[in-house]
Amino acid sequence: MATVRPFARIALFLTVAGMGALLADGAAAQARDIGKYEFDTYCALCHGKDAKGGGPFSGLVNKKVPDLTVLSKNNGGVFPFEMAYETISGAKETAAHGTREMPIWGDHYKEKAPQDLGPYFAGSDVSSYVRGKILALVGYISTLQVK
Repeated sequence: MATVRPFARIALFLTVAGMGALLADGAAAQARDIGKYEFDTYCALCHGKDAKGGGPFSGLVNKKVPDLTVLSKNNGGVFPFEMAYETISGAKETAAHGTREMPIWGDHYKEKAPQDLGPYFAGSDVSSYVRGKILALVGYISTLQVK
């Protein structure tokens, strides 16, 4: 019976170590907000990090860049989810985003899919990948609304 105890201790140690690694991975995943990352990478150039429309490229467009923090306020206190999704995906044409010839974020995500999905790209549903990116971005924008 004495030989089982050291083995049990090793098994317990490996289990606890494995659980710790899983918890650390989960914490890292939660710390990385995909919607915030996408916003900071793409949207903040025009809309600014604060989403109020004063990003470094805002002066390069012909129209005033919208303040994304007042979408709910301008919609009777309800976040206009569908409008935001359609604007980002390209389903709804927005004057500030240009004509259909201009790359729309839905198209951008389709182009990025092979790179981002890597070996999982073959046979995958790219529309799910695109939808996930846009949903994360819309979700993040919804958290920026003024009260």
